[in-house]
Amino acid sequence: MSVDVIVIGGGFAGLTAANRCAEHGLKVVVLEAGNDRLYWCNSRISTGALHVAFRNPREPADGLFDAIMETTDGTARRDLARALTSRASATLDWMEAAGANFIEHPRRSTGVNMLAPLREMRAGLDWEQSGPNLFLQTLESSLVKRGGELRRGCRASAIERDDGRITGIIFDGPDGAETIAGRSVVIADGGFQASEELVGRHITPRAGDLQRRNAGTGCGDGLRMATEIGAAALGLETFYGHVLSRDALDNDKLWPYPQVDLICAQSLVVDRAGRRFADEGQGGIYVANAIARLDEPLSATAIFDAAVWHDALTTDNVPPNPSLPENGGTVIEAANLATLAQKAGIDPDGLAATVAGYNDFVQADGAAPIEPARNIGDYKAFPVTDAPFYAIPVCAGITVTSGGLAVNGRGEVVDTDDRPIAGLYAAGSAVGGIEGGPRAGYVGGLIKSFGIGLIAADSIAGTFGGPEYALD
Repeated sequence: MSVDVIVIGGGFAGLTAANRCAEHGLKVVVLEAGNDRLYWCNSRISTGALHVAFRNPREPADGLFDAIMETTDGTARRDLARALTSRASATLDWMEAAGANFIEHPRRSTGVNMLAPLREMRAGLDWEQSGPNLFLQTLESSLVKRGGELRRGCRASAIERDDGRITGIIFDGPDGAETIAGRSVVIADGGFQASEELVGRHITPRAGDLQRRNAGTGCGDGLRMATEIGAAALGLETFYGHVLSRDALDNDKLWPYPQVDLICAQSLVVDRAGRRFADEGQGGIYVANAIARLDEPLSATAIFDAAVWHDALTTDNVPPNPSLPENGGTVIEAANLATLAQKAGIDPDGLAATVAGYNDFVQADGAAPIEPARNIGDYKAFPVTDAPFYAIPVCAGITVTSGGLAVNGRGEVVDTDDRPIAGLYAAGSAVGGIEGGPRAGYVGGLIKSFGIGLIAADSIAGTFGGPEYALD
């Protein structure tokens, strides 16, 4: 079998690139490892938030570019960030023309676009009637109508090249090993969050102590295949995720929601010695990464008081009060800090000293010294003073890895000398260099999928004589 374009992965990135290539008149096939009609993938079970570093993609491109660079502390690839932001609004236009519907989330006032209909937004996982699942099915139907093909049960294993140019893909299918010939390949099989070996190598040696807040299908096959032929990789040490109740490791009702992010950001998180180890004011994604880097990732506990627990009745997408305890999550309560420490397995003297220093810091509006330093500009820091006091044993929930293949502003995968590998492209969470940095900055998984998917497809069309960057 021979086609123009082979896409690896049937999530949003893969089906976007495939549909766009088909719009350009190219013959395209998508290889999807899942066998089921509604095959499991992060795209299908996502919440559906479309943003650029938590900014509305309709905002001016220069401001979106600045937001990416600020979020990643300047570590993002400038050419890819420029390409993504200059086409962000047009990406929404393409999605709407393809059948996507958007709505604002009732608990968000930032103008973030949500794929409609919204999930129920309850504890646990719901996805069947959600906008992401329905839109993924729409994209598959559109691809077939355009003459493309999605082949299930096909797991890519190697990239074939001749004289430095892509010639095809070897994959394991229902009938064994096969080869498809094609001069362009788009790697869109997601991150490596489901590979304990890769997570252990790049993020934490205690990979088993992270809760997979994902579909469990991102194994890093595309990353492996591309690096085997010389592709560069960037930012493999960070991930997008959230702080969860530690009970989520054994209780499926507690992931992907409720999160404990906001409780952490408003108060403090300590280890068994009662010491803080991270800047909670950076938010849940940062704190989840900090928890993962601990020698004992399952030693972290959120400490807060009655004011924060009362606030948790109404804040966050799925308020943890009362959804966390109602669904089996541990919330420890005590009349004083010493008893709380004893119940939570924390050193009482260490906790008392940490809380005293933290309270001094909060009451001085950040003027008192504190270690580690704490940001108070993004989230209100509450003192821990109002009994009863609470503790939630927490863990890091990993949704998707932030790093991946190095990709330029044309969607081309580049080698370790920053030279494009002819015929090789990537989109979505397989792409590195647009998220991460020292604060694990999150730019947005869906904009990486739809935006870079379209960029890569238009670049491919240019190699076949079609118009490049037709989104402009």
